[in-house]
Amino acid sequence: MQIGESNHRTKGLLRLTMACNERCAFCNVPVEDFRPATPPDHVLEAELAPFLDGQTQTLTISGGEPTLLRKRLLALVRRAREGGVRFVELQTNAILIDAAYAADLAEAGVTSAFVSLLSHDPAHHDALTEVEGSHVRCVRGIRALHDAGIRVTLNPVTTRQTQHLLPAYMDFVGTELAFVRLVSLSAVQPHGRARGHLERLLPDYDVLAEHTRVARGVAEAHGIEVVNPYCGLPLCVGWTDGQSHSVEAAESVGRAQAKAHGIRNDGNKRHQGPCYRCALRTRCGGAWHAYWDHRDGAGLRAVEPHDPPFLAPVVSDHVQTLWCDGPLTSAELPATRDTATLWARATSLQPGIGPVLFASAVTDLALVGDDLAPHAWLPTLKAIAHVSRRNRELPPQQRLRVHVGLSLRNRPTAVQLLGLLRLFERTGAFQVVLLDLRVGAEELGPFLQSQVPGLRVKLGVNTGKQGNRGSRVVR
Repeated sequence: MQIGESNHRTKGLLRLTMACNERCAFCNVPVEDFRPATPPDHVLEAELAPFLDGQTQTLTISGGEPTLLRKRLLALVRRAREGGVRFVELQTNAILIDAAYAADLAEAGVTSAFVSLLSHDPAHHDALTEVEGSHVRCVRGIRALHDAGIRVTLNPVTTRQTQHLLPAYMDFVGTELAFVRLVSLSAVQPHGRARGHLERLLPDYDVLAEHTRVARGVAEAHGIEVVNPYCGLPLCVGWTDGQSHSVEAAESVGRAQAKAHGIRNDGNKRHQGPCYRCALRTRCGGAWHAYWDHRDGAGLRAVEPHDPPFLAPVVSDHVQTLWCDGPLTSAELPATRDTATLWARATSLQPGIGPVLFASAVTDLALVGDDLAPHAWLPTLKAIAHVSRRNRELPPQQRLRVHVGLSLRNRPTAVQLLGLLRLFERTGAFQVVLLDLRVGAEELGPFLQSQVPGLRVKLGVNTGKQGNRGSRVVR
């Protein structure tokens, strides 16, 4: 992925109007959700101002359908370019664009167009837009934009009806629109109008994963770059080997990242089930809330599934472990990592280490101990509370997860154990695993879980005797 127009972090989004000349059932920003549909000039000017600070390399003008307001659109493009924006991208369905309109857009300063060619098949495309003849007009608009010198990126929005046609779509682009070098492979977002048509529109990730892998191969054979955008797919759905072309993966390398002006899409995805054991969870935001709720996560699988390294280091292509036999100190925290996941395994946390953890490369903590006295955990609990507060500000893939392994070899009372679990729940630990359970104590897990619903409680295994491993990163 390149800097500039291809980089989500350098972009800002401005919606010229929410009115549209297509009626897509999957639209996640339908006109009926906005009043007024078209903002007045002074509002538009106020929204444009933040983009003219020299930091936004690309301004994306979207809608609705911005080409409905020709004069206003051309004036806005000129204003942005004159104000220092290097690239202006137009998001459009292209059905109003002919040679003359395309020439005007190029003259005003549009540098690229992001066009929603929904399917290579005219019948499917027109059915999705609910506008007869829209496929023919869209393809005409794409060619006009290219002829005017405007670089075109295509954006098929994959639905349940078209998920099996992705390889054929790439072949159509490679043969009929060979000048297109980039496809942003979106899938239906379960928002807006789509909420009322989930069964008909929401793709089945179990089916889509293989078609996505095949489609990427077809595109590569045609020399087409395919990008997995934020509104695309979880990595386990056909993108495990395509992290460098997945927006979330590329942008999750560091926890701190610039927010793009006008883009507000945080908080509508989550990790669940298989995500918790996935080695790539730091590179992927998970699935839409509605996909978990409506499809029960079908087709989502953990990549290199693993458990916290309480007893032994976890080492794989995507996982490393920093092993400490004693407390984790700030001096031991690495600034970089070579893998998606870096565990830090220790017996406790150094007092005051909380703020330093987020400046390190550690992604997950595994803390193991057998002293159930609350005072013994006090510095660690304070650090966990700090981590929890910071986590609330971050998307799921950037959160630092804290797993605690409690050995019950000293046979604590249920009151002692429950009291400590409530402290971990209150401070925001991710999970507690109970180790060294007595035979026949399996029923303890469900009971404790019912008492601390905000904390994941799992049953583990016997720890046995652990040799001294020192403190080191195990690769």
